[in-house]
Amino acid sequence: MEIKIQNNTEAVVVTMCGSFDTQAAENAEPSIIELEALASKPITIDCTALDYVASSGLRVFLRLRKASAAQGQQITLLGVNENIMEVLKVTHFDRMFIIK
Repeated sequence: MEIKIQNNTEAVVVTMCGSFDTQAAENAEPSIIELEALASKPITIDCTALDYVASSGLRVFLRLRKASAAQGQQITLLGVNENIMEVLKVTHFDRMFIIK
């Protein structure tokens, strides 16, 4: 999986490409630490090129949500495909994030 972070003065946009499985979640640790430090800004995660999310990927989303909420911010998930949306609904993550 590939993670690209674009940080500007107003917000942070994260683009995720590939499968967010256990190995990808472990490899993403440096990016997650960086995003937690940026949680005082609104974060948008572009999931357009994300084709799979495992439970370990969901834990990362939850970790980022917790960091953002502590700073009074929310996370928006953008371009969520049908399969990932089904996972979000079953786990009730669709209630924790803004989904566009």
